[in-house]
Amino acid sequence: MFPDRRSGPTAACGRMESPMAGRSVRSARCGAALVLCVAVLSACRPGTPPPPPAVTITVGDAPHQVAPGTTLGDVVERFGLRAHDGRLLSVSGAVLKTVAVPGRIELNGAPAASDTRLASGDSIAVNNGVDRLERTRTKVERLPGRHLGNPERTLRRFQVSRITIEGVISGDVVSTRDVPVGRGVAHGEVALTFDDGPWPVQTKRIVGILERFHVPASFFMVGYLVERYPGIVRMVAEAGMRIGDHSWDHPVDPPMADLTRERLVAEIGRTGDALASLGIVPRLFRPPGGSFDAMVVREAERQRMRVVTWSVDPRDWSSHTSSRQIVHRVLGAVEPGSIVLMHDGGGDQGATIRALPKIIRGIRRMGLRLVSIPKRA
Repeated sequence: MFPDRRSGPTAACGRMESPMAGRSVRSARCGAALVLCVAVLSACRPGTPPPPPAVTITVGDAPHQVAPGTTLGDVVERFGLRAHDGRLLSVSGAVLKTVAVPGRIELNGAPAASDTRLASGDSIAVNNGVDRLERTRTKVERLPGRHLGNPERTLRRFQVSRITIEGVISGDVVSTRDVPVGRGVAHGEVALTFDDGPWPVQTKRIVGILERFHVPASFFMVGYLVERYPGIVRMVAEAGMRIGDHSWDHPVDPPMADLTRERLVAEIGRTGDALASLGIVPRLFRPPGGSFDAMVVREAERQRMRVVTWSVDPRDWSSHTSSRQIVHRVLGAVEPGSIVLMHDGGGDQGATIRALPKIIRGIRRMGLRLVSIPKRA
């Protein structure tokens, strides 16, 4: 028998391989094992730590995120933060000192160095310095001689204390106020005044009575009526009467003291301009209804006028007042220095016209002299 060809080493291995082939297989197996070991070793190494979280801060009222390690100086530069200094101002608004209240940038409500590292929750605020006014002082001086008041309620002349408020550093004047001292001296004078004209017919009749009795008086005229009746205005001036400003359109609601500054300036100024166009420069201003405050007085002064009110009011402006009542009320209240309020316009003033001769005679019987309101104090 022939031996089985599959027996022996060759048969056991399935087939005979060459020595070179065996070495290749072993090399491949060794390479795979090496790769596996490297993978295992890599898996066993600790991982790369994740980056630290961003820092959340507040700049003003807005939240922002910045990188860890960011400093206060970095944020100031990045956002262009700048704190403005507060100035020292004079009472008139001029700059006396450019840095009086320094502005500053604060970290969590307090100053901090620019290299301070920021942490989440930090708050950065810009606090500007606030401008401040210089302090003021009050000066009181007694003016020489005797003077009319401003506002003028009477013809009495007073010793006057002038109270001035001024800046301590600049000396700039905030306000000046003249305060009458004592009862004053009247010299036996009384002034008759007439409001709300010029008025057709009535103004002419009143001026006619005054001329007949040789009485100077003062007329406070409304601007839009001056513009409407320039001939009557000229007639009053040519008769030697004093003419004053009584606002442009006689505001009563709101009253003069409650007007805006712009309206106040126009009410006084437009009437002054209307009178000036007729060759009359008013130096007296009577606020409608006698309504005034410090601003009204200052504005009249700025326009070179003195505020004039009254001390005797017979209520002749009421349609229910008779001529007899007007006479009784004037003569019962008049005294040396009185300024009497009456009207030539604003409605029917027939009662005033009928009362006027009796008022003139009655005042003169008291030994009092009738005058117009002086232009100057």
